[in-house]
Amino acid sequence: MAAEAQEKKVKEEKKPKASAAVSAEAPKAAPPAAPPAPRVPADPRLRVLKKFHGKFLPKGILRDRFQAIMQRWNSGGNHGGVTVEELKSVLDGWKARHAKPQPRPPKA
Repeated sequence: MAAEAQEKKVKEEKKPKASAAVSAEAPKAAPPAAPPAPRVPADPRLRVLKKFHGKFLPKGILRDRFQAIMQRWNSGGNHGGVTVEELKSVLDGWKARHAKPQPRPPKA
């Protein structure tokens, strides 16, 4: 068995490497690459929507508004016509609700 394995190795070494010949020919035969197509800009609504991931919205008006927007968002192809302004208004409301209160001025 060992002799057969050695014979196979010798035969493989004697064979010309086809992959080396193909790789040498490939750059010559390849046509010039076309410039990549320009990327489509990302949907601006996604930037605002991503800010809600992991946020806790307690029961109330903000949660109801956000749930209504998300139902429209998941409804169809154009995301139910949800606008950036709607998403920003909910985000601004959330930020205002979670803002730290202003410290009281010291008594004089």
